[in-house]
Amino acid sequence: MDTAPVRLIATALRVTAMAERKRRRVQIAARRMPRPVPWDWAEPRIMPLLSGPCFDPPGSELVRLTSSLGPAIEFGLDLGSTVLRVDHPVAERWECSAEQLLATGLANLRRRAERLSATDVTTAVMSGYRIRLLDRRPHWASSILLDLPTLTRLFGDQDQFIAAPRADCLVTAPINTPPRVFADIALGLEDQWNSLWLDPFLLESGELIWESSLPDEAED
Repeated sequence: MDTAPVRLIATALRVTAMAERKRRRVQIAARRMPRPVPWDWAEPRIMPLLSGPCFDPPGSELVRLTSSLGPAIEFGLDLGSTVLRVDHPVAERWECSAEQLLATGLANLRRRAERLSATDVTTAVMSGYRIRLLDRRPHWASSILLDLPTLTRLFGDQDQFIAAPRADCLVTAPINTPPRVFADIALGLEDQWNSLWLDPFLLESGELIWESSLPDEAED
């Protein structure tokens, strides 16, 4: 018996259920927010987020900028159970530029990350290689890439590969891990809901580099 159709239906049901749960979380969080949201209320909740694949609704373009690390970032109101993205109409009402949101978001990120320690990082083995990761918690784990001191405090300052498969996942592996193997590990930690689809990063000699920003090797 061909079980492929059954698996496809099961996958579709899981994705639909996840979408419905997210919609309900957003509705509940939105009802608890003041309307309109004042800047004083929003300021301590602004977080910088690595941008994943997204098509903005017409008239509601999200506020984005290119980080010094390389990837595009956007901003969200962290409401605990969910994160609501900041669009241009809202930022204009707050009279905040993308750069101002970034400064506020990084300050909030550093303050929240102070609650984390190296003991929150899980050690695991995948594909026969040792890895370390933050998985599911905190839900802004990938944003730690935007603050190098926090990253090295949690994962160490040794040379290593780093990937952000999802917004809530950050994984590292020793520098002697074969790049193909590390790429497969990162792909295995992605999911159908909030994968970021970002190339891996490299921490080398204290410098964090996005591999997508490296020049292509010359072809023979």
